[in-house]
Amino acid sequence: MSVPGAGPRRSSVQVRRLLLPGAVWAAILFAAPFLNDDGGEALLWGAGAAVLVSLFPWALVTILDRRGDLRRGLDRLGAPPVILGAAGACFMVLRVIRWTDGPRALAAVVFAMTTAYALTSVFAKVIRLDWADVTYAASAVVLPVLLFLLFPGAAGIAAALAAAALFIAALLSGKARTARNTAGAAAAGVVSAGIFVWLLQYSV
Repeated sequence: MSVPGAGPRRSSVQVRRLLLPGAVWAAILFAAPFLNDDGGEALLWGAGAAVLVSLFPWALVTILDRRGDLRRGLDRLGAPPVILGAAGACFMVLRVIRWTDGPRALAAVVFAMTTAYALTSVFAKVIRLDWADVTYAASAVVLPVLLFLLFPGAAGIAAALAAAALFIAALLSGKARTARNTAGAAAAGVVSAGIFVWLLQYSV
C-alpha cells in the first residue's frame, strides 16, 4: 500500500543526499577559476582549492575524531570542526591568491563561503541555522551566476535556471524545520551570495 506524499518526500531526501554541502562548494570552487584563466592553470587552481577547502578538512577531522584527538572545546565555538577547518583553509587559499595574483573569481567564492560560515556560526544557536540549508540558499545564486558567465547563451541560461531550481527545491525540502529556520537560512545564503556577486564585478 502506497503512502500519499511518500514518493516526493523520498525524492527530496535523495536530492539532499546527493547535494552534500562539501561537494557543492567543491564544484563551485572548481568552476570559479575558469572565469579568469583557461586550460591547465584554471584546472590547477580549481582542483587545488576544491581539495584544500572541501576534502582536506573533512579527511583531517575524520582521522582525528577516530583517534580521539579532537578537543571538546571546539563545540563552544558554535560550529562543527569540519567547518572550522574549512574556514582556516579558506584563509590559506586567499593568502595564496594574493601572493601569486591568482584568479580573483576564486577569491570571490572563498569570501562568500567564509561569510556563509560566519553567519552559520553566529546565528546557529539563535534560529538553528543548518549549514546545508545555508549552502543551498547561497548556491542557488552563486552557481547559476557562474554557469551563466562560463556558458553565455541559451545553454548557460538553461543550466543556470536548472541549478537555481534544484537548490531552491533542496532548501525547501528539509525536514523538521520551521518557516523561521528556512527564512534565516535563505537570508544567510542571500547575504553570502551577495558578497560573491559584489566582488565578482571586480574579478572578471
